[in-house]
Amino acid sequence: MAGIGDLASWLNLRGSRNGALPAEAVVPPGDGPLVLVCGTGAGNGAGIVQALRRRRRGLRLGALGPVVTARGERPIPQVMAEPPADPAAARALVQQLAPAAIVLTDGTIPAALVAAADEAELPVTLIADRHQIAAAAARTAWRGMRRGPLMRVSRVIVPDTAAEEAALRAGIAPQRIDVTGSAPPVLPALSCNMREHAALRPLLAHRLVWLAAALPAAEAPAILAAHRAVISAHHRALLIVAPARPEDAPLIAAAAEAEGLAVARRDEDDELTADIQLLLAEDSHELGLWYRLAPISFMGGTLIVADSAPRHPFEPAALGSAILHGQHLPVHADVWSMLDRAGAARLVRGAVQLGAAIEELGAPDAAARMALAAWRQATAGAEINRRIAEAVLSDLPEDGP
Repeated sequence: MAGIGDLASWLNLRGSRNGALPAEAVVPPGDGPLVLVCGTGAGNGAGIVQALRRRRRGLRLGALGPVVTARGERPIPQVMAEPPADPAAARALVQQLAPAAIVLTDGTIPAALVAAADEAELPVTLIADRHQIAAAAARTAWRGMRRGPLMRVSRVIVPDTAAEEAALRAGIAPQRIDVTGSAPPVLPALSCNMREHAALRPLLAHRLVWLAAALPAAEAPAILAAHRAVISAHHRALLIVAPARPEDAPLIAAAAEAEGLAVARRDEDDELTADIQLLLAEDSHELGLWYRLAPISFMGGTLIVADSAPRHPFEPAALGSAILHGQHLPVHADVWSMLDRAGAARLVRGAVQLGAAIEELGAPDAAARMALAAWRQATAGAEINRRIAEAVLSDLPEDGP
């Protein structure tokens, strides 16, 4: 016999059998199969959306909640500001929009929507970690239900064995669980002016080039000392400095000239000749250009405590630049740790170690091996998104666009 909680839940979700599409709902244009995505405001929703689009031409996507897309991607039409909580409204949404699948990307399980999808035999894929699964199972048990929303989803995608075990304890059948592995979200590669890249690349050929990205003025003395050491072994070495703040540029230029370095300032259109030893690149929007041109990148703001936060290490990793950093990691500490363990980044503790690391990585093979390891770490999430997208798309009819 069903428990009281089961009965109350069934009566609530059953509601009226008739309902009109909520007035605020927006129907995504087109005639391709529709996938509703809920939870795109958190986690790796943007990457999953991008992977779905790339793998199914003509696919329509609609968001039930905040919309986040990768930079440069078309926005997702927002069907509703949040999933319908009313059972009749959820049923009307499913019946009248006739989606081919629903994806829940951040562990949230909207009960009315999942119940309506279950009634319509509509596949629902839940992407969740062990904490989210345990919380959903606890809510079901607390309400006295035997078959809560978690049990109504058709597929649960989890990142690791701990989440798999949580799903099994919650009563989800093993064949409905897919373990994909875990990785930080994929960051879109920073863009650059490819004409500038083509023009600058020949000027840097046969030179040891390294970049100090988002460098605060307080770190300039250590970086300049390291560069002086590098020049002693590689007299044509070039340091590209991208200041953390544009107003730091004059201070860094003055410090470099006081060290006897030949400086060119990009904002003044100085010519990058063979005798230039430091290029000051003030525009942070050009970082994508410098990551591509410099085989080695030191991430500023990591050597000492500074007012500015370091850039994300996946920026150079995605563009083939070997990564060096200091011991001060106020943000992205887990990513830094992952890169260090994989040999994809290296810790340096001051100017002497930095200069030695630059000289060592001056050998093309050494920098290339380290950059490849970093690229693999930075793009691991793309493979996970691909697997998730293929699982969702396997639920869609094969005919049509």
